[in-house]
Amino acid sequence: MEMNGEKMIKKAQKVNKKILISYLICIVVIIGAALLIGYREENLTTEAIDFTTNGAIGMQTDQYAYLKIEGLSDVVAIYGNTENAKDSSNDQYCIAISGGYLYIVDLTNELLDELKDIQDNTYGEYEGEGDPEPITVYGMTEEIPSQLKEYVLEYYNEGIEEENQIPEEEFEQYFGDVLLNARKRPDDLYVEDVVITIAVFAIFVTIIIHIAEKIKIGRTKKYLKKNNYEEDLAQQLDDFVEEKHYNEKVILTRDFFVDIKNGFTAFKYSDVKWLHVHNVKYYGVLTVSSDIVVHLKDGKTHFQCVEIKGNTTEEFLGIFNKICEKVPADTLKGYTTENIKAFKEYKKELKENG
Repeated sequence: MEMNGEKMIKKAQKVNKKILISYLICIVVIIGAALLIGYREENLTTEAIDFTTNGAIGMQTDQYAYLKIEGLSDVVAIYGNTENAKDSSNDQYCIAISGGYLYIVDLTNELLDELKDIQDNTYGEYEGEGDPEPITVYGMTEEIPSQLKEYVLEYYNEGIEEENQIPEEEFEQYFGDVLLNARKRPDDLYVEDVVITIAVFAIFVTIIIHIAEKIKIGRTKKYLKKNNYEEDLAQQLDDFVEEKHYNEKVILTRDFFVDIKNGFTAFKYSDVKWLHVHNVKYYGVLTVSSDIVVHLKDGKTHFQCVEIKGNTTEEFLGIFNKICEKVPADTLKGYTTENIKAFKEYKKELKENG
């Protein structure tokens, strides 16, 4: 049973079901992955080894370990984007204190913020009552680069009398054989992290598409209401349909064009001043998508319709040519320098006369 014109218009003005489904899928994926990460982390923390074992001397690399931090230095060295110290991809190395011993840790921005009170207390700048509670961090053990050892010794020995400084050959006795990289976790958690990142990105893309669709629908509703076209359009969709394309999502009636492929676009042929085909290209070569752009006689309203992937097709061009046949004789057709200039002049005249 075919839907009548009025119901078709009302349905086209609602949010696309695909958008709602996309939201639902992304949210379910994010919640599911987050729960799985929490579950695995909870189980992994029981398997993590104590980083302070034997002062981290003789400890192997690529071990999942934990460290209870009671004191913390400022950032000793930054590896990565040195122009932007807050870049989340940077390695940010500090000297941590636990049980009176020194260790090297690589921390994230979030952990540095969390450890701020402990860091302030280390330098006697903490304004709270008593000492802040120690914070346990988890990460992977790594070999300490030679250059980092130099930075750590230079930082630690600065301002200390020579006889009390730590010599290079005794580095491991004071800082251990490995560092704790709190920016890393066991490999089996990376998949969930990637899934969450992709899902969050997909939500943002969906939100952008949703907003664009609402703007598109809102513009069409405003145009139809302003010109009192709703009843006429509904009647033409019932009785004066001439062509249907793209699974009946693009409809040409006697006086109106309707596109419900992506949102809702409708306009009366007699209101068109300029129309042309628009191609979105990748690096100026490969056509990603094509659509028809229509500018109305008010000089302000424009619509993009019949959006397809890739280059123009025979069906697409057939629709464009059909619209060209139905618009007024003085309508500008095609994206040319002359038409761009003519439309600018037309808008200028409207402004001067309006």
